Amino acid sequence: MLKRTLIVVMSLTLVLGAAMLAGAEEKPDGTVEFATHNIAVGVGVTWGDGTLTYMGKKYKFSIKGLSLVDLGVGDVQAKGKVYNLKKLEDFNGTYSSVKAGAAFGKGAQAQQLVNDNKVKMNLTAVQEGARLSLAPGGMEIKLKK
Repeated sequence: MLKRTLIVVMSLTLVLGAAMLAGAEEKPDGTVEFATHNIAVGVGVTWGDGTLTYMGKKYKFSIKGLSLVDLGVGDVQAKGKVYNLKKLEDFNGTYSSVKAGAAFGKGAQAQQLVNDNKVKMNLTAVQEGARLSLAPGGMEIKLKK
């Protein structure tokens, strides 16, 4: 009986501890949704538009990008959370990811992008077409006026 009670108490302690850690997760400052188009043969070109939701308001932005070693054509639709955004202007900048990857057909992938202002986007993207990224690339985001 003592063993069972001890197991129950330990289990509850673990569950409560995990719940407290989950609640201590970093809170996002905003959200983003965007669509991009990609064309690449050796040097890749990316362009698109999106919406940032920040402090209850929506802001339109444009995306331009360049990556060094690409092959293929494709479209990406992404959405995610924005972190470390202290003022709206910090959202502008060149975002990069250190992770190279590949997607073929229609597939989902997760990616984290960070700009020079330390603004971070955790994205979930769905990619159509085939685009193989062999080198880290970047994309420039600029808020529209």
